[in-house]
Amino acid sequence: MEHLHFITKLLDIKDPNIKIVDIINMATHKEIIAKLDYEAPSCPDCGNQMKKYDFQKPSKIPYLETTGMPTRILLKKRRFKCYHCSKMAVAETSLVKKNHQIPRIIHQKIAQKLIEKTSMTDIAHQLSISTSTVIRKLNDFHFKHDFSRLPEIMSWDEYAFTKGKMSFIAQDFDNLNIITVLEGRTQAVIRNHFLKYNRAVRCRMKIITMDMFSPYYDLAKQLRFRISRLRLKQSTGLFHFQMQKLYLIAFTLYNI
Repeated sequence: MEHLHFITKLLDIKDPNIKIVDIINMATHKEIIAKLDYEAPSCPDCGNQMKKYDFQKPSKIPYLETTGMPTRILLKKRRFKCYHCSKMAVAETSLVKKNHQIPRIIHQKIAQKLIEKTSMTDIAHQLSISTSTVIRKLNDFHFKHDFSRLPEIMSWDEYAFTKGKMSFIAQDFDNLNIITVLEGRTQAVIRNHFLKYNRAVRCRMKIITMDMFSPYYDLAKQLRFRISRLRLKQSTGLFHFQMQKLYLIAFTLYNI
């Protein structure tokens, strides 16, 4: 059983109460059979000592790939029963949140991939989870907008989170800090966001780098900026090192 304990450490399962029982190599994926068990706690209702009862039906927990194969953990959780008030409880683990099926390590991986140029459907396929899980993780991100300042050089771009739907991202060109991520890239969505900035704040912005998505040009004018100079600018990476944009159009903008 020592090799099974080693696999627990290899998979970065830090909960000592999880014991791997077996590993099954299926045709399309790997299944890790495991149990979650520990001493019975006190009853949360009456305070009396609970007793071990039985195990739940195995929870199917998706996990990171191992040896290039999709992997899931079939985790049987111990149930506890209070024979004084008949309260039932289920063993909890740090591997997943209470009443959740997606482990924390998968949530971390989703967050990592969301900042890369990867669509949500591709993320879901790579991690063997549903697209709705990726969307829920995306909705957890909250940007604290500072409407008191804008960088002198700002980058605009769009990217695909789901097939057929583009989103908008703005970033500080110098320090690569993300300014905002908007659900759409239409003029109305972008204009309504930047109009939240005071006109004096927008006046401090001198250059916007963007690709050849023409509605952005009109939008710059709607934000009361005038295109003063136009030049082509080459960039090897705009929002992250994996993005390769051959040509960007840099506008020097001045307030009308």
